[in-house]
Amino acid sequence: MKLSEIVKKYRKENKISTRAFAERVGCTNAYISLIENEKVKSPSIGTINGIAKAMNTSLDNLLNEMDDMNIRMSEVISESKDNIDLENMPLPKNEIATYSQICCGNGLFIDDYIEDYIAIPDRYIKKGREYFANVASGDSMIGKSINDGDVLVFEKTNVLSNGDIGSFCIGDEYVCKIYRQLNNGLIILESANDKYEPIEIDLADESQCFRIIGKLIATFKKY
Repeated sequence: MKLSEIVKKYRKENKISTRAFAERVGCTNAYISLIENEKVKSPSIGTINGIAKAMNTSLDNLLNEMDDMNIRMSEVISESKDNIDLENMPLPKNEIATYSQICCGNGLFIDDYIEDYIAIPDRYIKKGREYFANVASGDSMIGKSINDGDVLVFEKTNVLSNGDIGSFCIGDEYVCKIYRQLNNGLIILESANDKYEPIEIDLADESQCFRIIGKLIATFKKY
């Protein structure tokens, strides 16, 4: 059976809600829904171990029951070679939610908009900070080596310095641009492609509904 089918079958037989099951696993209910709908391509071995524990079974039993190998089997093999206890492996600490969209009206990050999770190296993470990810769309930032399909990881913040690459909400639109604030208080959001004109933001104009959402800390290339 596929992992999606195993999870759905277990929840149905045990009359457990998505939210309750997610709490057992240690993730969001939106992520469990994505797994059940086969929208998560490569759940980490830590996530699968969390699912096994939530189902009161062993990791080995769950892996044997699964007939879809759409998981990081190389991770399983390497961990086994290092004699690490897979049964007690926790969920990866640095799995960052990748959002399909952001609710720009209030700048909120909504679980229902989570597409997937991405594991990022420890060196990008600072204790006490929050992070999110988006998939780049278009070619407006190619001058900064940001291409269509790349995964962009941001630190949540509403404070940027000139030259920082940030994520912004302008009305109902979400964009990734280079931030600059002029001496007169105007904010200029620049693309890294001459095809696109800069976006001028006047903070006195409330109709623009402008928000700084985050600062880019890492780009993971699409291959």
